[in-house]
Amino acid sequence: MRESCGVAAAVGLQASTLVYRMLRALQHRGQESAGVSWLDGRIQTRKGLGLVDRAVNISELSAQATHAIGHVRYSTTGSSTLEEAQPMDDGTLSLAFNGTIANYMDLRKELNNLLTITDTEVILKVVSNYLRQGYSVEEALIKFSEVADGGYSLVLLNLDGEVAAFRDPTGFRPLAMGMVGETLVIASETSAIEQVGGTAIRDIQPGELLILSREGVRSFRVRREVHTCSFEYVYFARPDSVIDGVSVYEARRKLGELLAAYHPAPAEVVVPVPDSGRPVASGYSARSGIPLVEGLVRLHNSLRSFIMPSQELRNAVALDKFGVVKEAIRGKKVVLIDDSVVRGNTLRTLVKRVRQAGATEVHVRVGSPPVTFPCYMGVDFPTRGELLAASMDLNSIANYLDVDSLDYLTIEEMMRGVGRRDLCHACFSGIYPLKGFYPRTHVDLTGGRGECQA
Repeated sequence: MRESCGVAAAVGLQASTLVYRMLRALQHRGQESAGVSWLDGRIQTRKGLGLVDRAVNISELSAQATHAIGHVRYSTTGSSTLEEAQPMDDGTLSLAFNGTIANYMDLRKELNNLLTITDTEVILKVVSNYLRQGYSVEEALIKFSEVADGGYSLVLLNLDGEVAAFRDPTGFRPLAMGMVGETLVIASETSAIEQVGGTAIRDIQPGELLILSREGVRSFRVRREVHTCSFEYVYFARPDSVIDGVSVYEARRKLGELLAAYHPAPAEVVVPVPDSGRPVASGYSARSGIPLVEGLVRLHNSLRSFIMPSQELRNAVALDKFGVVKEAIRGKKVVLIDDSVVRGNTLRTLVKRVRQAGATEVHVRVGSPPVTFPCYMGVDFPTRGELLAASMDLNSIANYLDVDSLDYLTIEEMMRGVGRRDLCHACFSGIYPLKGFYPRTHVDLTGGRGECQA
């Protein structure tokens, strides 16, 4: 299981082209494969491995199509093959989704003639079965939500010229609606809508199902219990996105302010770990008064190491994706600001390079709590054995990273920084918002510090 995919959809003029362009704006959410489906008398699908520009030839998309959906993939189940790339279609439906169905293996046992081991195909089969029984698209998707466990946002295209967009009842993954001219569009993040010249109208609410057609939009609601993924604010989403009315940039900057207030470091310069660490570092610098310097440079052609499909590739990318500005850090006490630490591959490499560049001390401050539990809703740390903080205490992690000091935000501080208490923090606390899990109790969200005051 891995994260993080992105979805897009459009109903109106230039639908398939707009979906393609929105997928490019969502490329940070998935780099393994990409695809677009559109309606042109029948459902047509073009998909391939790699980045959007390589996976899909834009010249093969229909300029006349008015209904389209698309996907960028970082595999949640299965492997990186063309057969398992999305969207998946069976000739009557095409579907793309972001997340993980935690109980998909149980659902799979009740299905026949499956060609892959992905939860995507399970969703497609379950919904198709309900449709064959006479249910409408909205009824089929709602019935699916009643048997599915996990976190997901999905888009679906059918032969009747309808596009469905569904955000699961926990609202774990983001999903937004907007307009580009007179074309209705859906995307995993508001920034993708704005990137193509559109206007983000609103978030699709947790448990909300939209049916888009040329006649307009129909909305349906299912019972909800909101637990939006905290990692969207910490790492996944672009900083220019807004999720459920909360600016990702402002949330990250506030995390940095709280980090400086409650976890100060004896440093002379603040150095962000690019790119998602930049707003956190900006907040840290503003609150602490320590100047921020761009001591690390991320190569623009580098990929995100966190969403590489293997440990070997993650290590290679970690080595290749940063340059060090020696003049900014030589002879200085440095505090490196990172948004999160999962496996520690990239950070350990950076600390070594910063020391080699002449830093006299290296301190690390992290804009989220220690990741100590696996995720079953689609994030790429499915086993505790892969998590640095699951097997080491703070001092052991500091020794492993070879830093002079190390500290993290507490869960309470993270929620205060984001400005939401309805966040999923299972990877930090072990409390899972799933039907099939009994929640852990008596978890100290404050890290033993008591509730912080901003």
